[in-house]
Amino acid sequence: MYKIAQVDPVKCSATSCRLCTLFCPEPNTLFYDERRHTAFVAIDRCKGCAACVRICTDVAKRDCIKMIPVEAALGGFEMSRYGLPGRAQ
Repeated sequence: MYKIAQVDPVKCSATSCRLCTLFCPEPNTLFYDERRHTAFVAIDRCKGCAACVRICTDVAKRDCIKMIPVEAALGGFEMSRYGLPGRAQ
């Protein structure tokens, strides 16, 4: 089962440390939303290494990120090689 990172936006916005975005080894995967003050994951780029979980838990002493099955992260949105369903190309 393939797992990817998921950020809890409520916990993350309470701290706004941004460490996970700095230490993720995969470029353009973890971003920080300045408006919402929380990190978020580009699920199509996450490789499942869990480096962000270790940084959040061990270095930042927070528990804002967990690894979940990729199927659960999709949450009903479907993507194909043609783009999102229902959107004009």
